[in-house]
Amino acid sequence: MVTHQNRFQPPVHGGQHIRRRNLLQQLQRLGPLRLTTIIAPAGYGKTSFAAQWYDSLRNQGANLVWLPLEVDDCDQSHLLVALLEALQDLQPGEGRGLDANSMPVATLLSVLVTRLRRIETPVTLFLDDYHFAQTDATESLLAKLLAAKDLTHVKFVLISRSAPRFPISALRLNGELKQIGVADLSFSETEAQEFFVGRAEKLTREQIGELNKRTEGWAVALQMVRVLVAESSNSASILESFDGSNAEMARYLSEQVFSSLPSDIQHFLVETASLPAISRTLAAAICGSPDAATLFNRLADHALPIAVLDAQGMWIRCHPVFNSFLKEEAIRVGIETQDILRKAARWFQTRDDCEAAVRHALLADDTALAAEIIETSGGWRRVYATTRGGTLLFQTLIAKAADINLSGYPLTTLGLCVISAKAGQLDAANHYLAIAERACTGQTLSRDLRVVRVLMSLYTDRWASTADLSALEDDLAYGSDVQLIHRALALNMLAYNFLIRTDLDRAIHYGQLAMRAFRDGGADFGAMHLYTHIGQAAFFSGDSASAEDAYRSLIAEAQSNIGEGSDLDAVGQVLLSEVLSMRGDHDAASSALSWALPHLERHDTWFDLLAAGFMAQQRVLRLNGNVLAAHAAIDSARATARRRGFERLTRLIDGERVTLLVATGDIEDAVRYAETSGFTTQAAYADAANNLSLNLRGCVPALLWARIYAARGDIARARDVFDRLRTQQALKPHVPRRIELDLLDIRLLQAEGRPDKAAACLSNLLLSQPIANYRAILQIEGADFTNALRRLATLMEIPAVISQRLAQVLDGPAMPTLANVTAANAAAASGINESGGLTERERGVMHLLSAGLSNKEIGRQLDLSDNTVKFHLRNIFAKLNVTTRTAAVTAGRNSGMLP
Repeated sequence: MVTHQNRFQPPVHGGQHIRRRNLLQQLQRLGPLRLTTIIAPAGYGKTSFAAQWYDSLRNQGANLVWLPLEVDDCDQSHLLVALLEALQDLQPGEGRGLDANSMPVATLLSVLVTRLRRIETPVTLFLDDYHFAQTDATESLLAKLLAAKDLTHVKFVLISRSAPRFPISALRLNGELKQIGVADLSFSETEAQEFFVGRAEKLTREQIGELNKRTEGWAVALQMVRVLVAESSNSASILESFDGSNAEMARYLSEQVFSSLPSDIQHFLVETASLPAISRTLAAAICGSPDAATLFNRLADHALPIAVLDAQGMWIRCHPVFNSFLKEEAIRVGIETQDILRKAARWFQTRDDCEAAVRHALLADDTALAAEIIETSGGWRRVYATTRGGTLLFQTLIAKAADINLSGYPLTTLGLCVISAKAGQLDAANHYLAIAERACTGQTLSRDLRVVRVLMSLYTDRWASTADLSALEDDLAYGSDVQLIHRALALNMLAYNFLIRTDLDRAIHYGQLAMRAFRDGGADFGAMHLYTHIGQAAFFSGDSASAEDAYRSLIAEAQSNIGEGSDLDAVGQVLLSEVLSMRGDHDAASSALSWALPHLERHDTWFDLLAAGFMAQQRVLRLNGNVLAAHAAIDSARATARRRGFERLTRLIDGERVTLLVATGDIEDAVRYAETSGFTTQAAYADAANNLSLNLRGCVPALLWARIYAARGDIARARDVFDRLRTQQALKPHVPRRIELDLLDIRLLQAEGRPDKAAACLSNLLLSQPIANYRAILQIEGADFTNALRRLATLMEIPAVISQRLAQVLDGPAMPTLANVTAANAAAASGINESGGLTERERGVMHLLSAGLSNKEIGRQLDLSDNTVKFHLRNIFAKLNVTTRTAAVTAGRNSGMLP
């Protein structure tokens, strides 16, 4: 272990400084390299940390030299003499008789190199306060020592307020350079907590954590707070007001940082203090000095608490505490900071950086300028014209909207309308739309107003007028007169409106055009929305795989561009859950819905998204047999629909309540609820109320009453309502709806005693529709129904491929077992009446069977084929748990079914 004279030892700080364990562990793993730099402004604990590393290496028996440099050491001779003196304890006999002060620089350097070569083991030289000695001449000496191939055992540690200016790229490439800077030296929260232990009992852990964030871990700022809190009886007020304007902190910054700077640098820092960040070109544009760009470059020559914000070093900002001090100086010397900020806003505007321009205008408290900048940058188009969206830009402006004459900025006002709608603040959105409608008088502005008005119909759950949609298509014919983002949103709205009208091919066509237009306009935020329309159109077209791809792309892009848990992430998760729940992947669907659906209920959403999430949620709960949870989810969704003012969603939810009551056998409750919620028997025969093309999801009155009548055993009325529903449709229903209708048709055919036609319908369904990806539609019909389908496939001797496809669909997740549903209710839910669990047709067969008629005679009496009679007899045997005709008749008489 080496012992030096007092000058050549690191300073002793006692217990005042905490141990920087993480940094020390990093260096311990690396060991001393040819060059390690510890660079930071005053007050970051550079020397303290270097001393800790020195002590750690000394305890390991390393050869060490500590040399604190002074202003005189900027002379080459002084520096070389100091290095030779520092080495004497390592080489006790080398310095005797040497008059170093009289030697020329070249000789001194030669002597130093010779002595370093004679050291046989690695040696580490710590040069503290290197910035005092830093000149071109002294830097050249260090560069020569580091370049010498026979001195690789000599390691240098430079502790400085400014970085070395000699070349270091070769050292970096060879892995012989370690750079420690402000980010490394800034205290972590754990270190900040340790720093205050036993010295500031008045502060809580939360207060210390917040303070560390505000000071960005600057040790001297934390030390100042620690002293002030210890001396004060009101620690809370100190924390609230502490920044560079604090008297003690200002004194430190003035003495240690600011006062030693050249006057032109001082003026430059004060003049630009109001700016959040500066660059060379921005400084040249807004500063009064013609040498502003040169002054910017010179900042690196001084020990300043400045953070570099980009990899190229183009943008910098001052530490917040130092910046507060500079702002106070600007006020003191009378600099017009608002003028500086306005100039900066205009500068950013000329560079098409709308967000930065508006931010600087608002910092100048010039709301009119902010509105003007947004207006000339496209107004509402800024919502979509970036990767992340311009939401924050308009949200910031909304807080200042009362100070703006919005009628003078109609495009900006339309942007406020869109942002309010996306946030679910529909009253505010309508308010801004009304202002814009009064201000948009010209032909061009009328097109802007139209596309936003159609967009508003999406968020307010109103149908866009046919005239507006036709006008949107006409607007697209203007070509170059319509800006790209405007064109993209118009295509977007056409895609959406054709989707909700079940014109799915046109929805996909316009959706793809809209996505391409948004991408071409650099508006990835807008493009991501198109996945919702394209995916839904694919889903309802029967292309579940393409829908899933679209939603997963939306999720991936939203998480990458905006972040996990964002509105668009939640949108993608909810829509994906619809696909997953339909396919039978209930766990994955439930997991995504658990956070994504509540998120959408509170944030950016529209009817279709909430409807998709609600239907997926109901599907999962019903197939898991959780009736109480399904009713609770309906209650919650209904509250959301009322809060949003979504009447269509309320109607859809009420329809699902009726459906759930029918499924659990609560038929009379279902009837009462249907009548009181608008699903009356009269509505079941109303054409407009039963237009399936305008109801992508949920029930219409005719479907509900067909199920109610079937559950009551009134098959004739169920058939009448059902057939009328099918024949009145002007457009072919989408694929999931066709599957649902075919299954209900099969249920009625079975109840009517027409198994041959039921089997034919089942065969056609399984061959013509991708039912495996929509298996939940079948499974949710209930276990009795699906078991009946299995029997139908067996008894009617349908082709093997049909049976195999049916088994494939039914071999998904377990069939529903609805909690708290009685056997009688289950029977009613599957369309079986109370007479022994037999259908009306099966009871007719039983009466003829009890009279002793053969199968052929029964068929002639009931106008049924032999196979159909056999089908009914097997069903009867299964339900009565018998195996012979005689046993069936006996069981019927014992139960009172037969006289």
